[in-house]
This record gives sequence, C-alpha cells and structure tokens, in this order.
Amino acid sequence: MFDRLRRRIVYDDSFFSQMMVLPTQIVIWAILVIPLLIAVFLSLVDWQPISGVDWWQAPFAGVKNFSDALSDRRFLAAFARTVGLALAMVSIELLVGLSLGIFFHTRFPLKRLYTSIVLFPMMLPWVVVGLIFFLIFLQTGPVNFVIDWLAGTTVDWFGRTSLALFTVALGDIWQWTPFIFLVVYSGLSAVPPQPIEAARTLGANEWQILRFITLPTIKPVILIALIIRSLEAFKIFDKIFIMTGGGPGTSTESISVYLYRTGFVFGRLSFASAAALLVLVFVAVVTWLAVRPLRSELEV
Repeated sequence: MFDRLRRRIVYDDSFFSQMMVLPTQIVIWAILVIPLLIAVFLSLVDWQPISGVDWWQAPFAGVKNFSDALSDRRFLAAFARTVGLALAMVSIELLVGLSLGIFFHTRFPLKRLYTSIVLFPMMLPWVVVGLIFFLIFLQTGPVNFVIDWLAGTTVDWFGRTSLALFTVALGDIWQWTPFIFLVVYSGLSAVPPQPIEAARTLGANEWQILRFITLPTIKPVILIALIIRSLEAFKIFDKIFIMTGGGPGTSTESISVYLYRTGFVFGRLSFASAAALLVLVFVAVVTWLAVRPLRSELEV
C-alpha cells in the first residue's frame, strides 16, 4: 500500500501537485468555513456579549432573528439603499470605463503617461479615497470655496441625504472606473485584427465595427468586470463610514455599516449574524444568476 502511494507521488504529476497545494487549501477552507459555521450558530441562538453567558451556551432561538431582521425597517432600508447605490455607481463606471477603454485603444501622444494617470486612483486605499473626498467636500473645503467665490454661498454636502450619497458615489466612481477601463482596454487589445480588417474591406464604418465585432467579442470580459465590481460596490463601507458616518441620521447607511453598528457597536451579534446570512443568500443568488449568461458566452 505504501509502495503504491510512493510510486503515485513520484510518477503522477497531478497527484503530486494536488498534495503540494493541499495545506494551503485546508487553511483557506478553514478561514471560510469556520466563521460561516459560527455565524450560522449565532443566528440560531439568542446571545449578546453583555449577557454573561458563553456564546456556545446561549439559548436556542430558532428563526426568530431572521424574522426580526426581515421586519426591521432600518435593515430593509439599508439593504435597498445599498442595492440602489451599487447599481448607480457600477452603471456609471461601466459607461465611463468603456468609453475610456475605447478611446485609449487608439493611438495618440503621451498615451502611456495618460494611462498611468487614469489608473492612479485605483492604486489608492479605500480609506485614503474616503478621506480625500471628505476633505474636498467639507463646509470649508475647496469645492465650497469655489462655490462661495462664484455664487456667494456654500453647500452642506453631508447635511442632505441626496448630496451625501452623491459625494460617496462620486468617490467610488473616481476610484473604480479605472478598473473597468483596465479590463475593457485589456479585452480590446486581445481582439483579433482579421475580422476588423475584413469588415473595413467590406465598407463597414468604425461604429459598425464597434457594435457588431468589438463589443460582442469582449462581452465575456465586460460581464466578468461587472460581476466583480458589483460585488465590491455592494460591500461599500469605508467611504460611507469616513465621509458621512451613515448620516444625516441613517439616511446614507449601507448594509455593511448597518451590520457593523448592529453587531459590534450595539452588541446584537445574533441578530447581526442572521441579517448577514440573509445578505449572503441574496448575494449568492444574484451572483449565480449573473454567472449563467457568462457560462453560456464562454461555452460558445
């Protein structure tokens, strides 16, 4: 038996490679599965850190935490707000990033310099971007200085819900549009030139080439970028926490900020675990539905 195992390790490259990555896979799965199991357990019990009872000895609560989360208006409002904000940000990032990718696919002077400038915001940490936009839109910041110089008044950017959401979305769009641009630009660079040259020979203009050849060719790449970016946008936390703190009131509170406050500020860890699992199920279903057309595109 041991001799057979030894020969398989020595002569079977696939088995040997699997054994080499097995320790890393065990660590990764432990990091993913253990917190998930703890969250599931906490969601089914009634426990708070100040209760004086160890979390593994907490009384069983069943689905009460889930029903409480689904009936909590603040949770539903934060969830709906996050979905709407993510859709708005990703849509604008796709439009601007696609336009920049198409423009940079052409030749013009100092192209490498401008490419580096466009990609620069993506290299900054989320916290830094949030702090930059918070300082820019302060009551005494540079934006209000220009508005005061032109119109003789200032704008309370963080005191009104619509303006506060606008500043948060603007910071996110500024930082992550380069990601869409980079993916689109890479996809355009990989498009084979033969179909484009044949289309030009047949008299097709640039718009027809873009619509019927280029964009359909890079469609799987765009779908991948949209899925990744949508998942990241849905998890928005840093910018809102730094720029608005969820205010005024709770009108700009995202689902991540809500879960953080509920679990770690107010100590309702069982309720927060149940709410987080509901969000996890929603994200998993949406991701599965989004990957289906991508799978069909790759199979074709």
